[in-house]
Amino acid sequence: MKYSAKDHAFVYGVIAQALIRQGGEAKSVLEESIKVYGAQRGSRMGQTADAFGDQRTMQTYLLYGEWVSAAGEMIVDVTEETPCAVWHVHKCPWNEAWTELGMLDVGKYYCKHVDRELVHGYNPDLELGVGETQTNGDSYCYFKWTGAEITPANELENAKISEKVGTVRLRNWAYHMAHIYKTMGEVIQKRLGCAARSAVFFEADERLLSRYGQHLVDLMHAGLIVDFWVTPSLKPVELLPVLFQD
Repeated sequence: MKYSAKDHAFVYGVIAQALIRQGGEAKSVLEESIKVYGAQRGSRMGQTADAFGDQRTMQTYLLYGEWVSAAGEMIVDVTEETPCAVWHVHKCPWNEAWTELGMLDVGKYYCKHVDRELVHGYNPDLELGVGETQTNGDSYCYFKWTGAEITPANELENAKISEKVGTVRLRNWAYHMAHIYKTMGEVIQKRLGCAARSAVFFEADERLLSRYGQHLVDLMHAGLIVDFWVTPSLKPVELLPVLFQD
């Protein structure tokens, strides 16, 4: 089965809602888990850029993302090109999914933190300007890519890098879903203990089972052995099954 950004939103949403029901420090724990998740993804992007010999700038950050949107999935209006690019995102699959599923209560925390932490994970010296978010009731999401200017010269350089890298940078949605599943669990256990983690994931797994079936739950559990701080790009991941053979 092929998954999508909306499935990623659902995995996050069921864990986040189960966590919030724990009360106490739950909101703080949720926000920390999003920050760690973003830092891990950004770090992997940076490792891939390093492997291709590119500097970790805001310009290259926009070229090393680990997913691409499907046709019609996003609507982005570039409102400024210089001295740095500014985007107004009017449509995104996460906001759509959380609106449809009644998960905006936790979706708003994801949007508050994840993109800034992705950038910091890529390069802690970079700063992403964020403002309005749809999950918080605004009509668009605001992004100011400080250091990424849209010029003919930069667009030519971007095209060269994109051709060089190809699809090596991309991860499928099952990978991203397993990533957020594992990282949220690790932060919950670190902050609240094993019992709280078990309670949260018992509820989350039941909702995942109901929506997707046992295979998806098993897939998320298999991902618990993956180190999501390390990029799989340019590594012989096809050899991993050998580690589990007699």
